[in-house]
Amino acid sequence: CCEISNICPDNLINPGTGECVPYFIFGHGGKYASAGGIIPRIFSEFDTPGEVKAVFSHENIIFAGLNYSNGCLMTIIDDDNGSITSTNSFAQGYTINDIHKDPNSQVVALAAGHDGVLIYHLNGFDITFLGKIHTSYANAVKVANNIIFVGTEDGVDIIQIEPTP
Repeated sequence: CCEISNICPDNLINPGTGECVPYFIFGHGGKYASAGGIIPRIFSEFDTPGEVKAVFSHENIIFAGLNYSNGCLMTIIDDDNGSITSTNSFAQGYTINDIHKDPNSQVVALAAGHDGVLIYHLNGFDITFLGKIHTSYANAVKVANNIIFVGTEDGVDIIQIEPTP
């Protein structure tokens, strides 16, 4: 995981001093991050049809939860060059505060404020609506197997759902 020596890209070396520019932060010898540091460049980017409130990634799929009832945008990014290969919008009419996918199943949950939690099934790049759970204002959501944890304005709701096939 961690390089032994400091690595600075050639274009970030100060020709006068031979040192790396100060904004290229090394990983403190691998104690807090990779010893090579973080390379300050954008790998990929894309526009959304609204302001992003939440972001979640699963493999090469990026989910962007949008404000102002714009729903959720699901985007596939090419692993090699960062290009956008496909996009899919769903949950239109809802503002999405948080997104989570269970790593052990295909359940995707969206925290949708006053509308509670929206539950979807992800199959490859196809997403199917399964149902809506009514809660207090849903700020955050996490999925673990067939349990949904919802952070609401009133506390935490723990909801058991039927396992999906």
